[in-house]
Amino acid sequence: MKLLQKTIFTCLVFAGLISCETTELDLLNSPNALSPEQADIDLYLNGIERDFATFFEQVTEEGMEVTRILHMFGPIYQNAYSPDNYNATYTNAYANILADVRALEPVAEEAELYTHIGISKIIEAYVIITMVDYLGEIPYSEAIQGLEFQNPTLDSGEAIYEAMEALLNDAIVQLDRDEISGADSDLFYGGDEDAWKAVANTLKLKLYLQSRLVDNDAGSKIEDLLDETLILDPSLDLAFQYSTTDQNPDSRHPIFGRNFDVPADVTDYMSNDFMSRVKEDNDPRTRYYFYRQSLNFTQDPNEAECITQSAPPHYPAGTPFCNIGDGYWGRDHGDDDGIPPDGGVRTTWGAYPIGGPFDGNQGTSIPGRTVGLQGAGISPILLSSFTNFMLAESSLTLGTSGDPRDYLETGIRASMDKVLNFIAPDPNEIIVEDDPDTDEDETVLQGAFIPNNEDVDDYVDLILNRYDNADNEGKLAIIVEEYFKALFGNGVEAYNTYRRTGYPEDLQPTLTEDPGEFINSFFYPNELVLQNSNADQKPGQGIRVFWAVNGPTVD
Repeated sequence: MKLLQKTIFTCLVFAGLISCETTELDLLNSPNALSPEQADIDLYLNGIERDFATFFEQVTEEGMEVTRILHMFGPIYQNAYSPDNYNATYTNAYANILADVRALEPVAEEAELYTHIGISKIIEAYVIITMVDYLGEIPYSEAIQGLEFQNPTLDSGEAIYEAMEALLNDAIVQLDRDEISGADSDLFYGGDEDAWKAVANTLKLKLYLQSRLVDNDAGSKIEDLLDETLILDPSLDLAFQYSTTDQNPDSRHPIFGRNFDVPADVTDYMSNDFMSRVKEDNDPRTRYYFYRQSLNFTQDPNEAECITQSAPPHYPAGTPFCNIGDGYWGRDHGDDDGIPPDGGVRTTWGAYPIGGPFDGNQGTSIPGRTVGLQGAGISPILLSSFTNFMLAESSLTLGTSGDPRDYLETGIRASMDKVLNFIAPDPNEIIVEDDPDTDEDETVLQGAFIPNNEDVDDYVDLILNRYDNADNEGKLAIIVEEYFKALFGNGVEAYNTYRRTGYPEDLQPTLTEDPGEFINSFFYPNELVLQNSNADQKPGQGIRVFWAVNGPTVD
């Protein structure tokens, strides 16, 4: 403003001598900041999609941690996650994704590029649905409207769910419009409108199933959806694909880089509960999910203090604790002990979904970034296996069409196909192992550890036999248990499913006997509370979102 005042004064002084146009500088577009009208719509869409993938990874790990798919440090729920935890997520959702979706629409409308609009609306719906599921009431109807609503009010979860259903229906309308050209630059489906309509319909399925305890019409809504295209074929899987490029920019799976860039310096801990849950019954996915840097658990208390301790008395009999066997080296839920020198021996991520190594009994430390698929993993956002498990739950609990047993089997097999075909281990790779009987090394081919179709059939038969011998509650527990096993890499659906169904009911208790209220919704981000006078911080994280009427309390 001072500069502008000086400029005006100068112009007035020299008005009779020269023409002064500098007063118009504030009206000109900055050459370094393109206006929406000047932006390339394909680049706009790509930016929204990349931010969408980032958003998914920003929220999925917390969902996996509280449901024991990943280790949560804790030690109690109240301090496991601070209000700052979701600042970056909140900023990405509103300042990046929603702002860009709003800016893209009028430009794409004028250019008659309706597929771009449809895709952006579907991404907006996913993001806002997830924000409701994680936070509860959030700004939406008055959000991203500039000076008109500087302190947008928080809308109820029910109202936002209704708005998202309408938004998804509008997205399908946009995808059905005739346009000049498609969206070939689309990073997910190359502009395939039918694929995106399947995503929209599957998101509606998720909305209805999520609301089944509070919406008496959920069953009929799902029934109507069964005539539409859903993500029931692997070719329609909504998954963001990463590459092996590690700089300019680093396009690898974000979890891969932080664990494998430095040799023998793995960052994350696997969850003892989830590893035990997956490896039991010889689940063929085990070696694709987890890589053991050592085939034996430590006997050194400096590496794992828990070996000197007994399981906590509040653990039910049979609950995994500390050493779960077979060299699977993780941590118990809420174990916040310091980090010992175990980065080169603890169990870590495998090939699926982050692009790490296949466990062929190598039992060796991660050598660095050249391991496995070198980070060319995926973000598994909505997969065909997930849809089948959702339909199994719907059929069993709401009576919608289809046999829940068939959906269960199809879901298991779809997950097996996805995971077991994710990496092609070399069956002729020689693995050197210690023979415990002779103390001598022996060699074996990696092919001995690669699951085959018979292994998958045996596993499916085992689960279906259990299902056939269970009552309805037992059947639901089995459906959710198998859904959880397929959800490795996706904490969003695990978190939602656990709060909706209460299953798996045998999750490992928190190591601390009294961890406080379970996180039924996370603290509001400080970015929201400090900048919006209409938003007050929650008194705690036990507040349930509107559809989670049977959410857990303490565990």
